[in-house]
Amino acid sequence: MDGVDAVSVNIDGFGETMSASYSKMASCGLGEAKHLLQKLAMQGGSQEEMDKAAMLVGEITAEAIYKLELNAIDLIALHGQTIFHKPPKSIQLINHSPIAKRFPCKIFTDPRQHDLQLGGQGAPITPLADWIMFRSEEKSTAIVNLGGFCNVTILQANCKPEEIKGFDVCCCNLILNTIALTRLNCEYDEYGEEATKGVVDRAAYELLLQKLNEQNHAHRSLGTNDDLGEFVLNIGNSLSTPDLLATSIDAIGTCITASTQSVDRILLAGGGVHNNALSKAIKNDGTIETLGVPTQAREAMAMAILGALAQDGVSITVPKITGRQDSKEVVGWIQASP
Repeated sequence: MDGVDAVSVNIDGFGETMSASYSKMASCGLGEAKHLLQKLAMQGGSQEEMDKAAMLVGEITAEAIYKLELNAIDLIALHGQTIFHKPPKSIQLINHSPIAKRFPCKIFTDPRQHDLQLGGQGAPITPLADWIMFRSEEKSTAIVNLGGFCNVTILQANCKPEEIKGFDVCCCNLILNTIALTRLNCEYDEYGEEATKGVVDRAAYELLLQKLNEQNHAHRSLGTNDDLGEFVLNIGNSLSTPDLLATSIDAIGTCITASTQSVDRILLAGGGVHNNALSKAIKNDGTIETLGVPTQAREAMAMAILGALAQDGVSITVPKITGRQDSKEVVGWIQASP
């Protein structure tokens, strides 16, 4: 919950034969909406609070899109802010009306609900977009997203859409940010500087790794109630802050690296790439920027691609990844406007 990213994407071609290229990105902070969204995510709230938060996210998103300074837009695909995810229920808040007032084009929203209705987890939702952006005829590729939770897309060399693999791995930045908030009184350990001063505690490492591996082998989408931040604070209450951060990062890195074995290249994405200690703890070959996509832009760019795919009649989730039923319908977005 650190802001709203808007990304403009140029799409060439149709359906699964399309290509997509990054154009621009603009971001806006959440301002007064942040505390309300955090409250709703942690404690829940009234329908009035949910509606207010959705409107605020819509207004901030409209401003972020406006900052792109685009002459024309064919399609806008809105994900919104997740405040609850525990299938079969998942809540992403955004009111599309502020966007519709400013941009007279087709608007898609709520991309997870159809998948959930078909018995899926509604996540991971980006693998098909990753396939459009990052697949290679010569190399197998793992895209490792270091967000609050880590998720991975694996694309075998010259793979077809039905061969894409995607899965949630384990709790990631949520752990590190909980330590930073509690011990350092800041939202995150910038560049992992505190972690680099620490020494790994083997006993705490083993306890955390066991929990992370349980998540990795759960074969489900991670979300609400899967945050291991409090668990880490409890097992590390006698450790210094640098040691607790170093220990957590080592365990997270071990778990993630184990999930990407036998892949030709491993590319990192997500906010965690800025944590140098975390990046070094994970076997990798650089970031997605080597393929022309800024690390911060991937998720918003993926939404644009998924919107374009759905418009062309392609379902945006893969049954073997989310666990949903097969359907002859196009599985994905709700058309909010016009």
